[in-house]
Amino acid sequence: MTLPSSRRRCRLPVALLVLLLTGNVLFIPVAGKCQVSPSHFSFALTGGKVIPTAGSPFGGDNPTYGFDAAVCWRQEDEQHYWTTFWNHPYAGIRTNYAHILNGIAGDRFGLAGFLQGPITRHIDWVYGAGFSLYTRPYRFTHDPENIYIGSVVNCLIDVGLVLNFPVGENYTLFATGKLVHSSNGYLYKPNHGLNYLQAEVGCRFGAAQSPVKTPLQDSTFTPFGRWFVMVAPGAAMSRNDPLDKIVYYPTYMSQVGYTRYFHPCFAYGGALDLSYNFAHRKLAPVDEWPVYPAVSVFGDCLWGTFDLRLGVAHYLSYYPQNWFQYYERVAIYYRFGEELRHRAGVGMKVHGDHIDFVEWTYSIEF
Repeated sequence: MTLPSSRRRCRLPVALLVLLLTGNVLFIPVAGKCQVSPSHFSFALTGGKVIPTAGSPFGGDNPTYGFDAAVCWRQEDEQHYWTTFWNHPYAGIRTNYAHILNGIAGDRFGLAGFLQGPITRHIDWVYGAGFSLYTRPYRFTHDPENIYIGSVVNCLIDVGLVLNFPVGENYTLFATGKLVHSSNGYLYKPNHGLNYLQAEVGCRFGAAQSPVKTPLQDSTFTPFGRWFVMVAPGAAMSRNDPLDKIVYYPTYMSQVGYTRYFHPCFAYGGALDLSYNFAHRKLAPVDEWPVYPAVSVFGDCLWGTFDLRLGVAHYLSYYPQNWFQYYERVAIYYRFGEELRHRAGVGMKVHGDHIDFVEWTYSIEF
């Protein structure tokens, strides 16, 4: 069946989102001007289960199994920032496959950039972002029971812990536990998204290195603070429109806030948020003022010129009907300009485990 042109066009914003997510991770070593080790390779068998989203019946009887293969490079230069604070971290790219038993959206293929670094001698943190392809999304099958994955291309985000067992000088056995999320940011309907609890067992090939102990403070670093202004226009579909209605509604987010840099790798802050998704007008009173004020707090993880931000906010007065009175933010920014005062990147405004809209962000600090 030939798809209408409106369906074909909507691939673009989804592809742009996942390319930005992957590109942010993959270009971090370049931005940090890393001197890296020879390549390390890993292969793992994976297994787990689908975790239902809030209010969703799907996921209880949907185990998964598959594989994951990765190539990565360890930061080995002698810059104080990388050796002392990040303990010679890894950056790399991985590909994976997951067969989902009774999977209503088919199987999942993934390609993602990732970062990995030691917490202790045997335990690492790991974070990845990229894109996933599903074999039976709604746009192929029009299955009314598939309210989870509407598009072929979706984002793929994971976070977890890795337990390492070095075997000789060139081999490391490992076991990983991850939380994995896949959706398209409501750039194509339906989009409840799928979450996974995933375990991995595998082997990494390449010279193992003992991490350096990370100090909590740096005597050469003087904490400082900056005010900032942020704007983030966007667009999203309405979850209340019929599934076959391809209409995008404007969205916006703006912030005025303060960031405190207390460590070379970490910062925290707070802000006043003003946001609105015009798709909510379908359920809101006609005279509703089109802005949702909120107060937010956040923490930043600074990786060279890149910034991973996690935050939570609470609405002050108006807020979307049928939503929680709080929301979360997950974002990746690239810092640039004089004294790294400018930020540009992509983020997600999320209610519980349901996205409201994608934020295409620019901010400046004073």
